[in-house]
Amino acid sequence: MNKLSSRITKVQAAKKNSIRDQTRLIRLPKPLPHQQQLIRDPHRHKTAICGRRWGKTGAGLPACVKGHGHPDPQHPQHLKGALDGGNIWWVAPTFVITQKIERDLIKCFARSGFEYHKTDHRIQLSTGGSVTVRTAASPASLRGDGLDGVVYDEAAFGSVDTWREALRPALVDKQGWSLFLTSPNGPNWVKDRFDLALVDPVNYRSWQCPSTDNPLVTAAEMERLRREVGDRAYQQEMLAQFLDSEGAEFAGYYFQYPNFWFHDWPPQNEIRFRVLAVDPSKGRNEKADYTAIVDLCVSRPGHVYIDAHIERLDLSRIAQRITDVAVATRPIGLIIEANQFQELLVHMIKPLAFDRGLDLNIFPSTNTENKTSRIRAMLTPYLARGELHFKQNSRGAKLLVEQLREFPCGPHDDGPDALELGLRLLAHINNGGGPTL
Repeated sequence: MNKLSSRITKVQAAKKNSIRDQTRLIRLPKPLPHQQQLIRDPHRHKTAICGRRWGKTGAGLPACVKGHGHPDPQHPQHLKGALDGGNIWWVAPTFVITQKIERDLIKCFARSGFEYHKTDHRIQLSTGGSVTVRTAASPASLRGDGLDGVVYDEAAFGSVDTWREALRPALVDKQGWSLFLTSPNGPNWVKDRFDLALVDPVNYRSWQCPSTDNPLVTAAEMERLRREVGDRAYQQEMLAQFLDSEGAEFAGYYFQYPNFWFHDWPPQNEIRFRVLAVDPSKGRNEKADYTAIVDLCVSRPGHVYIDAHIERLDLSRIAQRITDVAVATRPIGLIIEANQFQELLVHMIKPLAFDRGLDLNIFPSTNTENKTSRIRAMLTPYLARGELHFKQNSRGAKLLVEQLREFPCGPHDDGPDALELGLRLLAHINNGGGPTL
């Protein structure tokens, strides 16, 4: 028994020596002083909004390979890296970015005897850990693995669905960490992630990292660049500022007035009307455009409180989902865009609701006016007067606000379209309008 125990001890010692030798042969870039704060910070979820040439890769590579937070792997505030046996992913929105990161990783490990799985874009270490490089183009392709950590490179240019539907759930069972390293792209969903540090400072930490932090970037060169590219591009690309989306219809300050976000609905005795508005998807499957269901109630002082359900639904599920929300909220009326085939939904929803004890008053709407013009005309006065309030901690409400911030330049406008319908119905009912709109 002693011989067996001695043999096991020798094997374990040999394995430790092998891992130690492999570690010595890894050639990671040495973090510069301005990157050290990010690497040493022990927060589980970190977001760095970086100017160009700040050195995102130089901070991300040590974090995913050696781990970050506390330097001692046995310390509870050490965030596991691949050398600690962690399953780590580096995700980026485009193939071009992932190619560069993969080349950098291979270079770092070139002398260490790693296994390179080209098909999976994975570097396997003798510790049992690995670093896998993936593109974020298709959220469905990122499902499956439980992760110890993920670096999301240029997240502001990727899809929120990638994070919410694929990457964040993958961190749950292992209590994995996340590190966002990205340039800003207007006040989009990554700005919401950045602001989580104010809401939950125990788990989240955020930094704005201008290019001027990098000691290799000179002040003279930065000034020459500013003169050449202009102040707006300079502020966003080099100073890492969140600027309004260029060409966006609604000014950024419209989304910053007091009580823009609300926690609790007004008391029932203060609600005058509650309605639902729907812009249904025209697609035939769950990869289609969004279906937007917007829940609005107007209080006696005239303020409008809003929640939203914005989801990709195939045709077989749209009517049922609308009915579910209607039964839960008991609106005085429901308005639905009924152009072309969508008119069929009107005839499906009413009997579904009636079977569940709700006699739903439905207002079909056929829009002929230019979408941008009618959304602008309806929403601008409410936003300018600070009369729209959106449900805090609601995924749908946040997605609706993101679409409003980017309208009409963003890829989706289902939420703003449904919101305009809902405000139109509220005005119609308030003015004593009948069952047709």
